[in-house]
Amino acid sequence: MLRKKRIHGTHTNIHAFNDNEQTETITYDMLSGLSKRSFPLCMRHLHEQMIQQHHLKHLGRLQYRLFLKGMGLSLDECMKFFRHEFVTNGSMNPAQFEREHVYNIRHAYGQEGKHTSYTPYSCMKIIQDPPPGVNEHHGCPYRHWDTQTLKQRLTNNYDINEETVNEIIDKTKNHHYQIACQIFFEYQHKVKNYGVGINHPNQYFNESRKLLTGATTNQNTVNTSMTQNTPQI
Repeated sequence: MLRKKRIHGTHTNIHAFNDNEQTETITYDMLSGLSKRSFPLCMRHLHEQMIQQHHLKHLGRLQYRLFLKGMGLSLDECMKFFRHEFVTNGSMNPAQFEREHVYNIRHAYGQEGKHTSYTPYSCMKIIQDPPPGVNEHHGCPYRHWDTQTLKQRLTNNYDINEETVNEIIDKTKNHHYQIACQIFFEYQHKVKNYGVGINHPNQYFNESRKLLTGATTNQNTVNTSMTQNTPQI
């Protein structure tokens, strides 16, 4: 398995990735299937909470919608997804959705405010940002979940075998959060020593799609530097 220099368990390499060999178009109704096959645990958890609760708190929405943008979901499809969960499946009325969420979604895509195209969060940013509070679901599961919660969910929710769960837990206890994520990736995709260090949720997604389909998505170039444009709304 590839090992790189780390600061508190995070990869320090910085690069942009944008594979353009073959693309697949993503629509919002594909997200649940993709989440099971190709999302890192942090984004899979956010998606599952969105589907179950039909709501995410502010920081979870920020983290998730920028990931969706980075994986190639268009503004229109992103809007459809949030409207579907908040209004159609949830308890929010259309006027409230328009008032509280439309601007923020458009803002993340650079269509409002200063028209800045915000970049998805890197692993390092997610790891180092404030941890989730009560009823919040953002953050890095390997960094922010306690050992018992992580072990239980890996075993019961994601059907990870005991040996792999113990390996992941060992890495998290030693603050090697991204290595833990890579172990999860390799288990999910049935590969060993994949040789690509995971340092960004969208990189995880792109590598997954290449392994599963040979395709890449219509994603934007994502820079994994910590110096990212980060929306505050």
